[in-house]
Amino acid sequence: MATRSGVGQAFFPVRKLSAAHSTDPFRTKVLCGLGFIALITTALLIWRQPFALSGAAGQPFPDAHEYLNAAYRLAHWQGYTTTVRDNPYFHIHQVVNPPRYPPGTSLVLAPFALIGNYPGNIEFGARLLVVALVIATGWAAYSLAGWYAALLAVVIISTSQFVLLNAHIVMSDVLAALLIVICVPLMKLRTTWSVFLLGFVAGYGVVVRESGVVVLASLLIVISGWDRLRVLAGAIPPVLGLAIYSWWTFGAPWRTGYSYWLGGFREYSLSYVFKHPWPPGGEEDYYAVSLRFFHLVGSTHEGIISLLPNIWFYPLMLLGFSTVFGPPWLTLLGLVAAAWWWRQREAQFTLLLAVLTAIIYMPNYGQDPRFLAGPCYLLTAWALAAVVHIARWVRDRYGQQISAFLAPRSTPANG
Repeated sequence: MATRSGVGQAFFPVRKLSAAHSTDPFRTKVLCGLGFIALITTALLIWRQPFALSGAAGQPFPDAHEYLNAAYRLAHWQGYTTTVRDNPYFHIHQVVNPPRYPPGTSLVLAPFALIGNYPGNIEFGARLLVVALVIATGWAAYSLAGWYAALLAVVIISTSQFVLLNAHIVMSDVLAALLIVICVPLMKLRTTWSVFLLGFVAGYGVVVRESGVVVLASLLIVISGWDRLRVLAGAIPPVLGLAIYSWWTFGAPWRTGYSYWLGGFREYSLSYVFKHPWPPGGEEDYYAVSLRFFHLVGSTHEGIISLLPNIWFYPLMLLGFSTVFGPPWLTLLGLVAAAWWWRQREAQFTLLLAVLTAIIYMPNYGQDPRFLAGPCYLLTAWALAAVVHIARWVRDRYGQQISAFLAPRSTPANG
């Protein structure tokens, strides 16, 4: 089958929608209505006000504070450093330190620090990343099932709890999820340049969050032949850059800022898999309403506390036992859909990534639904693709009967 060029594919959705208008005006009106709703819900994300840097309902500490501060310092040629004091007991005499987190998020946000006033300029950049995540999920759904799936995805994702919260805060979660979601439409393009870009996106995901290595591993497993080498070639520059930075800063390519700030604390341990994680709070406090409704967390005098060990928590999140990423159990439908279409490498990638992401976080000392944002939004795209395919099957199979049933019944004329 002949393949379209990269430029042709970029404009193909618009041409397809234009052609549909001439053959089915009603469908075009429905799509325009969905598109209008999607545009409104997405645009409203830009106008959400960021949380303050201090206070009980402020930006997460030290995460958001370091991302903001490090982005500002990068933009002003002060290196990837921070003046935020995460754990002053270890470095009490040093005002400037390397951040705890990898540089990927601050590097993306740094250009925004050159325009406007701090921290609002960088916080605006973070909200643009939220919008980009919504659009990327719509693109992923379009690549799987067309315009209906795309617009439904945008409406659902732009009103999900995760996205609405991250329009207020500055974290790495949105960028990490964006780099995961965009992999599926890039895999669908089937062009040489898109494969190299796919590798770079996966590699940069490691620079955003070290656990992004599972994304790269999943791609290398499901992609074969020369494309596997192209993915690897695209991923090497960002991963090598992170290794050089870690070696130069912390003394070894595999060391991170966590060891610098937390000393010998065990961030990963098999014991965390089977017991309630530490600490009792974490960012899950933001999602407490959803998680408490499904009995995944509880409340004590110390605040929100996890009720389940990691080995149960993360699979339940993937199965849709929350409303953090959209309607409950929608991701379960996505798992079923991806398993149904398992012969597609995009489905294999989604399934493998979901499993590996859950596994890699099971031994983590913290417990938080945000770590599963990327896989859950991919599963949402697959779920909506299934909904669209089911609707099309019902239309093709029972369309005439439904139309006849809904048609106004004629009454005999009075003689």
